[in-house]
Amino acid sequence: MRRSLFTRLGGVLLLVLIGALGLVGGSSRPAFAHAALTSSTPAANSVLEVSPPAIILEFDEAIEAPLASIRLFDDGGTAVQVGSPAAGDSDSIVTATIPTLDDGLYAVIWRVTSADGHVVDGAFSFQVGTAATGDGADLIAQVSIGSRAAPAVRWWYGVARFLSLGGALVLLGGLAWLLRLGAPADARRGARRLVNGSWAALLVGSLAAFGLFGAEVSAGTLGTAFEPTAWGDIAHTQTGRMLLLRIVFAVLFGALLALRKFRGAGWWRAAAATAAVFVLYSCSASGHPNAQNPRALWIAIDMLHLFAIAIWIGGLFALAVVGRTTLVEPGGERFARRFSLAASITVPVIIATGVAQTLKLAGGLDDVTSTDWGRLLLTKVTVVAALLAVAGVSRWLLHHDGAASIRRTVIAEAVLGVVVVAMAAGMVALPPVPPAPSQPFNEQLASNGLLALISLSPGRVGGNEVHITLTPQGGSLTPVLGATARVALADGDIPFSPVTLVQEGPNHFSGSITFPRSGDWTFELIVEVTAGANVLLKTTVPIP
Repeated sequence: MRRSLFTRLGGVLLLVLIGALGLVGGSSRPAFAHAALTSSTPAANSVLEVSPPAIILEFDEAIEAPLASIRLFDDGGTAVQVGSPAAGDSDSIVTATIPTLDDGLYAVIWRVTSADGHVVDGAFSFQVGTAATGDGADLIAQVSIGSRAAPAVRWWYGVARFLSLGGALVLLGGLAWLLRLGAPADARRGARRLVNGSWAALLVGSLAAFGLFGAEVSAGTLGTAFEPTAWGDIAHTQTGRMLLLRIVFAVLFGALLALRKFRGAGWWRAAAATAAVFVLYSCSASGHPNAQNPRALWIAIDMLHLFAIAIWIGGLFALAVVGRTTLVEPGGERFARRFSLAASITVPVIIATGVAQTLKLAGGLDDVTSTDWGRLLLTKVTVVAALLAVAGVSRWLLHHDGAASIRRTVIAEAVLGVVVVAMAAGMVALPPVPPAPSQPFNEQLASNGLLALISLSPGRVGGNEVHITLTPQGGSLTPVLGATARVALADGDIPFSPVTLVQEGPNHFSGSITFPRSGDWTFELIVEVTAGANVLLKTTVPIP
């Protein structure tokens, strides 16, 4: 007996999974879902005595440096010419040179594309010189207009992802089941429409997704007209490569469908199975699994998840298009019962792999309702529960009234399945983990004629940068002898611990502080103004 297409596909996918398991431990990528800015030079809200030579941004996961955008504006809202963003010492750092800046307030507007294909943006302000300036938040609000892609671009990009993913799943699963059924004469027209329609959705959706991905990452950077070099940069990103790979194998599928008369040949089925695996790989390697650790394992798990969905959803569509006449025949009855058996295997696989990925991405279920991703996940689970309930009715009808009685419930299952795939495509663009709450701190303290401007960012649990600018009684040109700092959390029974300060220039100190938990932290600064004369300044730093 010749093996079916999904048997061959399952075999190839199993080899991929085994190979991925062998790579576990070989990856050192951190497990995040969207790139988040961890530090910057200059630091947010910092006050610098001299102009910095460059803007350096460091993120918590790899980013696509060629697609990064770093723009600098002065306090009048005028753009300052900066160098082209370039990769730093690691794939999570991007830097851009800047000219020597005059004293004043400046705003940095940045946007990067993370390793999982998501566009992340942000802004912060800093000051050169110690003279009083305007409000950084007002300046950011003024210059941020037009820095993101239009909502229509993001909406159509979501539609394109849905068409590409949904077309792939229905094509792969539906084709496998229809080949097994043999497409009887009365079902050939519906089967042909299903296969051709899903292939068209895969190809058109993938082409549109590539173009709209370029439009989203290039908004406000490359202008309205793309240059050849810009498209080349997009094609060299992980997401761009995977979309192009999907397009190539979608075209290959089109060629195989044109050679449908050879579908009984072993080479045709082997080529179709190989193309199917690469299509599934392109879907998994361009989303959240690409940013997980170990990367190969989670891509393989997501491929197994998609494979099981394809067999289930594809089977539902195949049953929906073959028609009642086919289902009342012995061959149609056997086909329906084989699908019922396959569903009893694939559904647990879908649930198990889905739960595993949810726990990995969200880090648990404690904050699942605090993000759009989590809320969409709960909606998806509700729809899946309704789908399973309808599937239970179909199974009962199949065993009591025969295959011809399940056509309506199968159509209902297929419709619900499309809704689930649409939500899954939408979840790809959303961060599973809520951003860490932050509250940059900026305060001026005075004691015994000494003024101290303290700025701390990003103001959240974890690592933070602190900048201190001092002005003694004699003025900013009178240097102090030294400064030390310490922090404590009285409510949390955390005693004072020292903060290492580095002197960046006359009366300018910087350092790093790690806050292990949220709370109102006591910050103390001891300044040695002259030999034997110390001034203590104290404040409370709220960490959300």
